[in-house]
Amino acid sequence: MGTWRSLAVWREKQVLKIPTDLMPIEYCAMMRELCLAYRLLEDHGSLKPGDAVILNAANSTVGQVVIQLCSLLKLRAIAVVREVGDFEKNSTWLKSLGAFDVLPDSGSLKQELDKRKFFAKPRLGLDAVGGMSAVRLADALMDGCPLVVYGCMTGRAPTFPWHYWVAKNLQVCGFSLRRWMKEKKKRVPTMMESLAKLVNADKLRVNYTEYELATEFDEALDHALEEGRSTKILIKVNDIGVTY
Repeated sequence: MGTWRSLAVWREKQVLKIPTDLMPIEYCAMMRELCLAYRLLEDHGSLKPGDAVILNAANSTVGQVVIQLCSLLKLRAIAVVREVGDFEKNSTWLKSLGAFDVLPDSGSLKQELDKRKFFAKPRLGLDAVGGMSAVRLADALMDGCPLVVYGCMTGRAPTFPWHYWVAKNLQVCGFSLRRWMKEKKKRVPTMMESLAKLVNADKLRVNYTEYELATEFDEALDHALEEGRSTKILIKVNDIGVTY
């Protein structure tokens, strides 16, 4: 439907009407990330309390929400992040959100979990990175459990060794929130209301930094390109209808 707009004309059937007080407008702006995290856990893995979920890019907005939802659902989230910046600080922060453990995205995640005596292997893997990071997640999974690919930050598709398919019975599937919302549009308002209740009850929160489009765009762009960034960049448009 396009982006970078403050005004547009659409057919009524193309849009959803939601209450203005559904949740803070900043969180409405992050609705894609909130809904994506919700669906990844709701639709995959047939999880039950006590099960483990392993995810890479865990400091991303989606990752932050997945970790908090896991905590609410009594699932154990294994957060995997790159060793950029202060790893220990990131680890402490992710654990404060509810992560059961935090691992660097390198080496063998399976061996690292074994060293930490984490013998109940994850039953769901969530990949937003691709490449070797996805392979590391797959290696750590319990045999026959799904790896859900929903992003590819590296731009490199993962290539799995043949024995992952044969011996581990690896199950890999992709997930597109856009397609889900298009096919199940009637279920979207209920999902949004469920998320709004959690946000409004302060059980779900996301790090974000807000910038004004007319005066702070360059600063926002520099911040967005920062390596290891763990805050969502929001652009606020005050002058509705103005062309920049």
